[in-house]
Amino acid sequence: MKNLPLPEYSDPEGALNLASHLPSFFVRPDLGPRLCCAYGVAASQEQDFGTANLHLEVSDVVSVLVYVGVAKGNGVLSKTGILEEEDLDEGVRKRLKDSSETPGALWHIYLNKDVDKVREFLHKVGSEQGADTPPDQDPIREQAWYLSRKQRQRLLDEHGVHGWTIVQFLGDSVLVPAGAMHQVSPPEPHSALDSTGPMGALLPERRGLRPCKQDERFNPKNQCFWSDIDQNKK
Repeated sequence: MKNLPLPEYSDPEGALNLASHLPSFFVRPDLGPRLCCAYGVAASQEQDFGTANLHLEVSDVVSVLVYVGVAKGNGVLSKTGILEEEDLDEGVRKRLKDSSETPGALWHIYLNKDVDKVREFLHKVGSEQGADTPPDQDPIREQAWYLSRKQRQRLLDEHGVHGWTIVQFLGDSVLVPAGAMHQVSPPEPHSALDSTGPMGALLPERRGLRPCKQDERFNPKNQCFWSDIDQNKK
């Protein structure tokens, strides 16, 4: 945990980690770390499944890739070739060609402000495919979709929603803001440690989850209250 980026925020005792300000008589929220393990999946341009379908978290998340099982044989070249066809910056492309670097996960991340547009798009695509989806069902919360490359391009063309593509290499940390939609597909088997931060907890999203009897894990109001008290003491 001491090696996480932005320790003043990501460390459980960091000054900017709101949970660190809760008095001892409070039970602190479970912010991780949690271990996420995944098999590698066959890579293709039209791949419509991943190990984590499109979803969002109600708090900030930092994911550290701690292990990657490297494939042997021709599979290495084919998977690297598929990654190179993604919308990547030059720095990432150079890392893909570096034999000392090990790519382990492919992320697609979308901003929270585009949630409604993405929901509308998923309902439309589901209807086109004959899916009987109730209008009040949220395809993002249900984690029912992994957007293929063609679908991501269609989302951009029809709704103007632009996402970010990130290749996570062994040892990399990926920070995902609260409410940012994301999906993950690992070209190789991997293990990652995820930690959550309460600073960006989404109160509106949490209110929407209460009818589903979701646990009140973060207590954001109490965290804000006690962090404000600590600040006023200084």
